[in-house]
Amino acid sequence: MRTRLAAHADELVAAPAAPPLSGIFLSFLKLGAFAFGGVYGMLSFFEKELVERRRWLTSDELAEGIVIAQMTPGPPIVNLGVFVGYRLRGVRGAFAATAGQVLPGFLIVLLVGVAYARLSASPALRGALGGIAAAVVGLLGSVVLKMGRRVVDGAPAGIIAVASFALLAFAHANPIALIASSGLAGYLLFGARR
Repeated sequence: MRTRLAAHADELVAAPAAPPLSGIFLSFLKLGAFAFGGVYGMLSFFEKELVERRRWLTSDELAEGIVIAQMTPGPPIVNLGVFVGYRLRGVRGAFAATAGQVLPGFLIVLLVGVAYARLSASPALRGALGGIAAAVVGLLGSVVLKMGRRVVDGAPAGIIAVASFALLAFAHANPIALIASSGLAGYLLFGARR
């Protein structure tokens, strides 16, 4: 009995302290303010901030959060923020992460909308938007490579990944049906091993 209590006490000491709500809010405020390019463009920022810098999540936990965010209704990147906030501090953490993440985007879109209405014919603005779009493509490629190396571990997972890409890109498959069938295939292939 005493050994079990000592082991439990060691686990409690070793467990990292949950970050404060203000820390969650400020981290997601930064992510919301400086991460551009939609869900896939923002994933590299999420990984750098939450996994590498803060160490609030592991790479596997982030990958699981991405999958859950994609499967749930609503904007996937906001869903990911809710997942991370909830994982860190429960419902209050989910609210802090969501508020921090959404606030900068709301304010920026409001300001950009006003500016774009006035400057939409400007060649400088069109050039800047073209440069940003090219950078986002580079960010997407980086995320795909990193995530692919981590998630696709073996021939069966590689076959699912390549088949999913081909079906979506060339056959214009329904993404929901593709996710559901890939989940079933993953369960049949990998579930039996675990």
